[in-house]
Amino acid sequence: MKKLLNILILTFILTSCQNEKKLNGTWISAYHFNKNDTIRESIVGDFPFNQIITFENGTFEINEFKRDNYENFRTENFKLKGNRLVISDHDEHLSEIIEPLTNDSIVISQLVGVQKRVYKRLSDSLKNKTPEFKLTGKKFVRNYRKWTDTIHFVNDSVYLSSSWQFGNSNRFMWERMTHKGFDILFTENYSPFILKNKIGNKIYISTFGSRKENYILTEIK
Repeated sequence: MKKLLNILILTFILTSCQNEKKLNGTWISAYHFNKNDTIRESIVGDFPFNQIITFENGTFEINEFKRDNYENFRTENFKLKGNRLVISDHDEHLSEIIEPLTNDSIVISQLVGVQKRVYKRLSDSLKNKTPEFKLTGKKFVRNYRKWTDTIHFVNDSVYLSSSWQFGNSNRFMWERMTHKGFDILFTENYSPFILKNKIGNKIYISTFGSRKENYILTEIK
């Protein structure tokens, strides 16, 4: 009996270690849904959650939109206990659940919560390949799904939208950051954008819903 118990414990430890290694890499928030909902696409104007996380051998680094979270960057140690992500010495009952969705997707939810958050794995091919360029003070036309939007990055935290309003305001917050070589644009009303390349007046970007989508920001005067 003791031998069987030791085998089960060893199997549990090895499985957790293997799953931790499978997590290694960088993941970006895509969309969220409630546990009683059918999984759905992200919706424009649905106030996305903006996070990018890198897991690496028992630690993770997370960047969040500073509008959403005062502590918008942190590094933590973690352990996987089954499918529970237990952070440092936190109470295990406050841990989060990690579920595989596809080979390049995971779902993270709180043990006591109802909201499930979908993340997509980022490949190195999405890292920015061009010298540094600025968005502040510039205007761009963006075609996003079936919408066309002209956006003006007024300063380093506010942009104006020609297509979207919240109440009577078309002013929204934005933040740009680099994370492990990825050039990320967080906004209030879109899923995060990965800025990949700039050629002439065009910036090539990708974003994630249930799949990767590619778009172009075209600078205008």
